[in-house]
Amino acid sequence: MFPFLLYPFLLNFVVNGFDRNDVVTIFISSFILISYFYFLYQKLETFRNQFWVFFFYAVLLRCFVLGSTPHLSDDIYRYLFDAKILFYGFSPYQMTPIEWISTYSQFGEELVGYIEKMNSAGYFSVYPVFLLLHFFIGSILSFLLGTTFLGVQFLFMVFDILNLYLIRKFYPNESLHFYWMYYANPLVIIEGISQMHPEMLMLPWLLFLLHSKSIWTTGGLFFFGSQIKINFLLYLLGISRQKRSILAISIFVFTSLAIWKWTVFANLKAQGTNGIGLFFHSFRFAGILEPLFYFPLSFLGFSYLSGSVSLFILGLIFLYLFFNKQFFGLLINERMFILYLLFLVLSPVIHPWYWIPLVMLGHLNRLSLEWHSFVVSLAFFSYFIYASDLFFYIYWAFAILGFSFYGIQEINHLRKTTNSRTRQNETG
Repeated sequence: MFPFLLYPFLLNFVVNGFDRNDVVTIFISSFILISYFYFLYQKLETFRNQFWVFFFYAVLLRCFVLGSTPHLSDDIYRYLFDAKILFYGFSPYQMTPIEWISTYSQFGEELVGYIEKMNSAGYFSVYPVFLLLHFFIGSILSFLLGTTFLGVQFLFMVFDILNLYLIRKFYPNESLHFYWMYYANPLVIIEGISQMHPEMLMLPWLLFLLHSKSIWTTGGLFFFGSQIKINFLLYLLGISRQKRSILAISIFVFTSLAIWKWTVFANLKAQGTNGIGLFFHSFRFAGILEPLFYFPLSFLGFSYLSGSVSLFILGLIFLYLFFNKQFFGLLINERMFILYLLFLVLSPVIHPWYWIPLVMLGHLNRLSLEWHSFVVSLAFFSYFIYASDLFFYIYWAFAILGFSFYGIQEINHLRKTTNSRTRQNETG
């Protein structure tokens, strides 16, 4: 049991000592975490198949990262800033933080402190109201506890404990090796709880979506999921194409999009130049296939179009899958995995925490320990790019080689699975 007792302390050490600007720290922390995650998988017989002991151990792992200062990303300061503005009764979508604080300077030093620590002070908010309400509630808890982050982290941990419970509920007869992939995943624990990224909040809606039996429930799940992050709507392409389903779900989707238009996209021009539009023409980070378009376009003087070209190709692939019968011959969790994986490999921006939903979907599709270790390493190794742009090429080569290897394996597996189901349907 001692190796398992050491793991929470290791997580705590990495969370508090990880320096995204130091290459040595990134490599040592990532290597030790991933190796230990892999090593403990081989020792799970220690729990003697006592699930609830294992469950509380997973909760303990999460408790050990509570109270840490989030220094791997500065997004939390923007979330708290926008939530505070909502508390004051103002819209966070009308001004940039710099403009807001210069206009309403009477609201104290706390907001100035947030602005000094964020890198988006000159940009308009892209975070929906429903998401900001989570940070608003968390900030109230933090205030009651006399801290800045603990209340928010605790709220995120509650959501993740819900994820743990739902995985057990929907997949009750699995081995501890199955549960280990998500329950003890260092990426989920560090990026999802200690760093408080909203991907964690999407996972309960995704789990319910995969097991929804009602069209109206499915529509409601898309409404709430897309009010956390709009890319939740990607999963629409994996839902049945029956006219009745499309009509019912579209009511919820259009309502969600109307709220986005009324709030985040109230000023489309501002969002296009200094908001979410930057994702299409300016922002680039740790892209996997997008560089294949960036390099030739840069030579021609149109490098700013690489993100748009990459996302356009992604759209064409999605369109093809939507009308592909073989794609809909797959199980729903397989379809959702493919959709989100395609989004990641063609996105011009892939922050480490973007991989969290793929970890969940890979887990539910019973992908191997080696695959999970690769994804976690890819996420943590992307911090090398913060230290130096030169490391991008090493990261990129690692990503291309890894996905090529596992991509071929999984395509062959899905092809065999689909062909087997097709033959069963024909004979049945």
